Amino acid sequence: MENTALGMLISTAIMALGAITFSALIMAFTRSHNRKSIRPFCNIHKCITDTALSISIQNAGMGPMLIQQITLLKNLDDPIQKGVPCVNVFESGLYGDVFIQNTDGYTLASLGELNLFRFSVDTTDNGKLIMLKAKLKDYILCVQYADVYDDIYIKKEGMADVHC
Repeated sequence: MENTALGMLISTAIMALGAITFSALIMAFTRSHNRKSIRPFCNIHKCITDTALSISIQNAGMGPMLIQQITLLKNLDDPIQKGVPCVNVFESGLYGDVFIQNTDGYTLASLGELNLFRFSVDTTDNGKLIMLKAKLKDYILCVQYADVYDDIYIKKEGMADVHC
């Protein structure tokens, strides 16, 4: 009788330990899946025509994109701290009406798009557009953003291949 009770106690303890382990694994996998399923994904769209140039950022992921910083870098391997804000690069007014969106602390919803930069010219005067494109090709656009879990991501893309 004692052997049976001891055997039942040991088998019950093993089953309980197995159930706790299984529950902990399921909880870890669920948490991992939830974090990955709401991750934002940054797409940078660059478009140039005969009369306009625009750059926009799209959140192609399922969760909100918390934009922390957008800068222009000289080299691909430069850290974001060495970057220059877009406004500082085109502040001289040489190019005319350049629209640059203020993005400090901007939250971009899932499948949302932010028009970051827009410039358009008259069809008779596309010299400014050519100058602007030449200036942009020397830079790399760097977007630092986070998800709701404060995981930080960085997207870098060269501006040399601006096209539609």
